[in-house]
Amino acid sequence: MHAVRSSRLSLIKSTGQQSWDSPLGTFLIRSMVSHTPHHPPRIGQCRQHSAAMTERQYHPPSSERKPSSERKLVPEKTTISSFLAPPGSDRQHNPFETIADSLKMTHTPAVRGHTIFSSRSAQEFDSVSPKVMMNDAINSRNPRQIWHTYSRLLGKNPKNKNPPYTSSLYFRIIRAFQASKTQDSAKWARKVYEDMTEHHIPQIMTLNSLLDILIRHEDTQWAIDYFKREAAHFNTQSNTRSYNIMIRGLASSDQLEAAKKIYNDMRTGVLDPPDVITYSTLMGHYTRKGLHDEADKILDEMFRDGVKPNMWIFNSVVKRFIDKKDFAGARKVMALMKESKLKPDVVTYSTLIDGYAQEGNEAAIAQIQSEMALNEIYPNEKTITSTIKVFARADLEGDIDSRLEAVLKSLPEGEMNDPTFGVLMNIYGKRKDMDAAMGIYRHIVSKGRLVNDHIINSLLDGYVRAGEVPTANKIFYEHFTVHKNRPTTSMTYSIMITGCCQQGNLTDALYYYREMTNFNIEPDTVVYSRLIQLYLQHHQLDNAQQMLRRMRDAKMAVSVHTFTMIMRYLSDTKDTRGALRYYQEMLDAGIQPDCHCYTVLINAQIRAKNYAGCEQAYENMIKAGVKPTLQTHTSMIHVHSLQGNIDKVKEQWVAMTDAGLLPDTKSFTLLMQTYSQQSNVEMVEFIFKEIARKDIPVDTITLTSLMGAYANLPHLNVSRIEEISGMLQDLDLVPTPEYFRLLLDTYGRHRMPDRVIRTWRELQGLDKPLEWIPSTSNMLHLIEACRERGYIDTLHSVWRVATQGPRQQLDNGDNRASETSSSESRPTLSTSSEVFTAYLDALLTHNRFTEIELLLRDECQAMKITPRNEDFELLFTGLAQYGFLKKELQSVRKAVVETWPAVQPLVDTIIANTRKI
Repeated sequence: MHAVRSSRLSLIKSTGQQSWDSPLGTFLIRSMVSHTPHHPPRIGQCRQHSAAMTERQYHPPSSERKPSSERKLVPEKTTISSFLAPPGSDRQHNPFETIADSLKMTHTPAVRGHTIFSSRSAQEFDSVSPKVMMNDAINSRNPRQIWHTYSRLLGKNPKNKNPPYTSSLYFRIIRAFQASKTQDSAKWARKVYEDMTEHHIPQIMTLNSLLDILIRHEDTQWAIDYFKREAAHFNTQSNTRSYNIMIRGLASSDQLEAAKKIYNDMRTGVLDPPDVITYSTLMGHYTRKGLHDEADKILDEMFRDGVKPNMWIFNSVVKRFIDKKDFAGARKVMALMKESKLKPDVVTYSTLIDGYAQEGNEAAIAQIQSEMALNEIYPNEKTITSTIKVFARADLEGDIDSRLEAVLKSLPEGEMNDPTFGVLMNIYGKRKDMDAAMGIYRHIVSKGRLVNDHIINSLLDGYVRAGEVPTANKIFYEHFTVHKNRPTTSMTYSIMITGCCQQGNLTDALYYYREMTNFNIEPDTVVYSRLIQLYLQHHQLDNAQQMLRRMRDAKMAVSVHTFTMIMRYLSDTKDTRGALRYYQEMLDAGIQPDCHCYTVLINAQIRAKNYAGCEQAYENMIKAGVKPTLQTHTSMIHVHSLQGNIDKVKEQWVAMTDAGLLPDTKSFTLLMQTYSQQSNVEMVEFIFKEIARKDIPVDTITLTSLMGAYANLPHLNVSRIEEISGMLQDLDLVPTPEYFRLLLDTYGRHRMPDRVIRTWRELQGLDKPLEWIPSTSNMLHLIEACRERGYIDTLHSVWRVATQGPRQQLDNGDNRASETSSSESRPTLSTSSEVFTAYLDALLTHNRFTEIELLLRDECQAMKITPRNEDFELLFTGLAQYGFLKKELQSVRKAVVETWPAVQPLVDTIIANTRKI
């Protein structure tokens, strides 16, 4: 979340952690496990689909883990905190991952006065072997997923005295945590080790892995002492690797003397003898500390002890000499390397090239490259990149392209062949370093060599990736059109059409498409898919469908991505039947929908309010073995939220967190909307504080949902509404139409005309006007506020938006006369009869008879609306009851009778009856 910028935002952070022993905590806990909601569910507003979702890492505060003897396997009570906490976080103080898992336990007592969820047996719920599940989690290399699976499986049978896993599987779990090198992984690894020691005697490999983990995240001396105690307890002998880990940990914590003592003990025979890792570890730390003399002593002792250095040691020594500009010393090390029967590798030569490049010694670089060719050591990406980039950096103020050309010209003749140039061009293109890529291209041209399609395609693709599509168009024109060259494959056109798609340029894309067809180059699936995407962006569905037919005629395999694009477009245009038709066509073609396709299908059913279809699509997805993503779970939460089914919402939330997915802003917002429908403000506020605690950024929809919880209350908390509005301004969030609709209806229902007018003026004062049409209730509240306060200018502005749309909205002011001449040329919208009656009543209240005549003569005809009988009764009753309005009565009557002759008897009857009274 953004930094706190006002006192309003500080209220979120400053609120202390609520105790779940409090009455409020008890109420919230019981509400989570109750079948019957406290308030009847109400259908909420749909949130627009957002494709861009990003997962966020949660950083719960660290806490000391209690000894195994003090930990309880079954929590005393289930809390909303564990429901919202991510898997494996400290907030989950119970061994189960979610509330649903806790309630699935058959021995869990029911909460007094409420019914606990029933569930299937463990075998029916999870038919997969725990060892298989654990192996799959380890293979995922995701430490959070590993811990989630481990703790969940452990919690299902906490009283089982048999070893749940073998010692080797425990070792693999610890090794997986060791590889992630995070604080949470260290905490989880220690817990797994403690569980392991209850059933197995750990081997030295396990203790070494645990030592490595503890040294990285705990006090080094404490970690070593803990290792020694455990090794002594299980009668396990330390080995060389154990001491290497200790040396690394002590040296990293600036305890070089202690590390050197272990090293000396290893050399003198007190401990196991050192290996090459021992020497390289200590040398590396001395080198990083700048103690090169000490590093040299370690190297000398290594030779005296008869230990053969590895490539890392030789390369590190070569780099030391290069850093000191001692190229002769580097060459001596390379000679010593050959005496040790080790051949210099590409890292060795790359280090030399870096050094000579910084000196500008092109002849030496050429000699090294010749030596590499002689030894059959081919330059890798780093070698070539270093050669070019170091020269380019040597003169940053000069012409980088010319420097790159000079470097490339210095390379041996024939050393750089076309594939090498193509690979190098591709590297720079993907890095978006187009200066270097263009330098290579110009070098090839200057050598008179033929630039093949692979090289030019890499260059064009680099410019497209960098967003410089006009430059790519220029290169295409100069390389192909001017020199009358023709691309040999469709790849070139695919790249150019992809660039046009990024910019939404349909005209240029069609130019490239026509050119490739004129050259008899068959478009590939990428070309057709990009053209379909462009047509859909320009709302040309017929042309997109024509491209799809051409793909079928060419017997091309239409990808699931292409079908999904069309389905999503039809869904956004509320053509649910069309989206389902293409979905069925995809199935008939034998194409398996992916997760994104299922999510689009669910969202299409949401827009059609076909909630049963949403659940059917989700079931089909699970049966097909497609794993739901965060977006899929969020869409299903939306489905159940719209139906007010809080139990289903919680079940879906549990499934999402069990899968190791971290909820995002949209997920939490939908959860807030679910409780807002039940007027459960306490829970909505709690979830909002959870969002702040997890440091997840909020958006306008989140704040609008928070505001909606207060809007449904019988007594409006104006200060909290104002505070939420202030948050939106402090965070520089753009208001949405739903935000203003909610404010207008909220203030209007609670009879606050001044706040209604202020909200309307805030809407009109936006730098970028919103493209929206207020709802009928918004219009009625606005017109009533203007009638009460006598804001006629604002009343006219509201009426213009109701009849002509927001794009016709003008500045506040009475510009009725200036609009009369051009009103016929402006498009009009059909407004509701209630809004017309309210507007007519407001004009009549403030004696705006001229505006009334214009409304009846011109605007009603333009809108094709006929006033109702109650409108005529309201109008002529108000005029006829005052004798001094006789002239105005006759004028308005004339306008009505001329426009609608059939209502003359009704008008005369109303006037006569009013005068009798």
